[in-house]
Amino acid sequence: MAEVTIRSYRKERESAILSGLQKSLEKVGAIVERQAKINVSKTGREHPQVVTGRLRSSIIHEVNQGSVSIGTNVYYGKHLEHGTVNHPPYPWLYPAIEEKRGEIIETLKGREFTIE
Repeated sequence: MAEVTIRSYRKERESAILSGLQKSLEKVGAIVERQAKINVSKTGREHPQVVTGRLRSSIIHEVNQGSVSIGTNVYYGKHLEHGTVNHPPYPWLYPAIEEKRGEIIETLKGREFTIE
């Protein structure tokens, strides 16, 4: 009688998928971080003027198991994003996500996004 051996590659495939996801999330984090830094650096009447660049330099992204966090530890970052009683909002993080939505989707699909 013939012997049949069945080998499962499930763990290898799962590992490859998770690795690819982590790499894509790292790219997404870098994309949004870069755009958020551009957004806080804008000038004009409707934008607060950059004085020290502290907020811009504090914007980072961090990739965890299956997720990416983008933000700052500078206390006034949230006040700019959402506004206060005395100051109107100056959103810089949410618009970064919206402006890069197409690039984020293409990155998560596993395709590089290029602008011609």
